[in-house]
Amino acid sequence: MSAAFHLKIISPASVVVDAHVPTVQIPGVEGDFGVLPGHSNVFSMVRPGVIDVTMPDGSHRRFFAATGYADVTPEGCTVISDHIQDLADISSSEAQEALAAARAALANAENPAERAAAEKLVQSAEALVQAASN
Repeated sequence: MSAAFHLKIISPASVVVDAHVPTVQIPGVEGDFGVLPGHSNVFSMVRPGVIDVTMPDGSHRRFFAATGYADVTPEGCTVISDHIQDLADISSSEAQEALAAARAALANAENPAERAAAEKLVQSAEALVQAASN
């Protein structure tokens, strides 16, 4: 078995990671899960949370993912998310501002569709605040 697998993390704006890595931790909707080389096939929705990538040199890169999905095969893993941000680029105050804006959107929602969208924003912003504080 190989010591690494091909990982791609993709957002609408760019390919965020395209590398061979030894492991990645992904926040799945049914719980966090780790991927190692040779992993069995898994398809999972991604919930708001932190994707923790172990790089070949042993360092870690951490990304906040709002939502998306992960497709895992024995050869690799592809994560596609509508919003990916490197946690190194997020301050705690920025995360708190995002949460305040999401709560304001929820308070100002005028119909069920706006309320549902705002509730998802609040959930994502709460996860961002937690990720930025760790």
